Amino acid sequence: MSNLLNEDQQKDWLRRQRTAENTLAIQALGGTEPNEETIGYFQRYVRGEITLAKAIGQVREQMAQEHTAFRQYLNRGSSMV
Repeated sequence: MSNLLNEDQQKDWLRRQRTAENTLAIQALGGTEPNEETIGYFQRYVRGEITLAKAIGQVREQMAQEHTAFRQYLNRGSSMV
């Protein structure tokens, strides 16, 4: 955390940091370890660059794309039988 932040900004930063840590921990408990891209979204949230809703939305979109790619991979294998 930057020493250039005033007291209120530091409190906001710490709140966002705790929220990000908790969100990533919940994701891990659900069986999905956060990857670098996911961590990057939450780092942007902590810095105040994006909202929590935006970070979560980006993670959901990323996971949906990964799921689609995995399903396509699985379906490709079954069509070869």
